[in-house]
Amino acid sequence: MVEAGDRLQASEKAWGAAVHALKVIADERGWPFRSHVDGVMIASYIAEQTGRPDISNLYGAVMDLHQNFYLDEHPLPVIRDRLRGAEQLLSLLRGAHRTMPAGLEMPTNAGYRNRVAKYAQDDALREAALGERAP
Repeated sequence: MVEAGDRLQASEKAWGAAVHALKVIADERGWPFRSHVDGVMIASYIAEQTGRPDISNLYGAVMDLHQNFYLDEHPLPVIRDRLRGAEQLLSLLRGAHRTMPAGLEMPTNAGYRNRVAKYAQDDALREAALGERAP
C-alpha cells in the first residue's frame, strides 16, 4: 500500500516498470524506443496485435503517473487507482511478451518526424521566398 509520503516515488516507479516492460518487448523485436512517443506507439501496437485495447488505455494512465511525479497534482486515491492499473498493464505486457510473434515489424513514429521536418522545411521555404517567418 502506498503511504502519503511515497506518492511521488510510487508514481515514477510504476511508470518506470511499465516503460521497462515495453522496452523488453521492443528490444527483443528490434523496435526503436527512444522517446515518449515511441512508448505510446509501441503500447498501441501491442494493444492492436493482442486485441487488448486496454493496454493502450492503461499505458495512458501510467503516463499520467509519470506526469504526477513532476507536478504532484493527484491525491492518494487517484494514485492508488493508477497503481492498480499499472499492475494490470504489467500483467498484460507479460502475456503479450510470451504470445506475440517475434517477426512483427513495428511502425515507428517516422511519420510524425517526417511531418515535423516537412513543416520546418515549409517554414524555411516561406522565409526564403517571402522574407518572413511563419507565425
